[in-house]
Amino acid sequence: MELQFEDIEKSYKDKKVLKGISVTMGTGVYGLLGLNGAGKTTMIRIMADVLRPDKGRILYNGRDIHDVGDEYRAKIGYLPQDVGFYSDFTGRDYLEYSAALKGMEKAYAKKRIEELACSVGLQDDLKRHCSAYSGGMQRRLGIAQALLDNPEILILDEPTSGLDPFERIKFRNIISAYSKDRLVLLSTHIVSDVEQIAAQIMMMEYGVIHHMHSSEEYVKMMAGKVWLVEMSAEELVEYQKQAVISNVAAKDGLMEVRVIAESRPADNAVQAVPNLEDAYLYIFNFHGQ
Repeated sequence: MELQFEDIEKSYKDKKVLKGISVTMGTGVYGLLGLNGAGKTTMIRIMADVLRPDKGRILYNGRDIHDVGDEYRAKIGYLPQDVGFYSDFTGRDYLEYSAALKGMEKAYAKKRIEELACSVGLQDDLKRHCSAYSGGMQRRLGIAQALLDNPEILILDEPTSGLDPFERIKFRNIISAYSKDRLVLLSTHIVSDVEQIAAQIMMMEYGVIHHMHSSEEYVKMMAGKVWLVEMSAEELVEYQKQAVISNVAAKDGLMEVRVIAESRPADNAVQAVPNLEDAYLYIFNFHGQ
């Protein structure tokens, strides 16, 4: 299975939100990383066929998705950033209603609801009203909805919003297990959400995808660009105004500052082992140049 974006552009009034997006995805997990306002949600809404681009097209196995029509939309599971729930619906009502909209057979839908409720940790809460759910519980319910009919293409917009660290790990395990022979696009601004599970990660800023690489390739790209510099807290106050800093830790009465820089940023700087978050900061501050 292949999904190909060809020169996708989209504007809202006089603001161009997507500027010629051209990427190709197959099966596996893809991460879409970018700050809020980068254009991620617009891109995935076009991918989900709930929004039309101004220019360009998306091809599903070589065919324009608008020609494939309902057949393409039936292959998609979509979790939007903001999920609306009817206040008088229980969790079970919501999943049964979603299954009906997807045209699922009742017996199969009942079985899937029970399976997914256990997978996302809501098996004891399906009788409760959605309005009584915490933000994290509502997010988990939305994830279950997106997975209901085993979609071939799963699109998740900020799926871990409101989840605690334990829930984030459980979510990543669910997606890793689910992604075999399927395409999963996970859009987020949180590096750790995609660092371990995404085979390819796209870095998006201001409607442009700067790179699409594996986590390992991003880390290799950062060789010689990550440094540790020790300084006083007073020095740090001024230093941070002109440096790209990924982390600060107290060490022996000084501050150990993790700095992203093209060359040695200070005489006492020593090289550090890079990670994906370093690459994220580097690309959005230096545009990979």
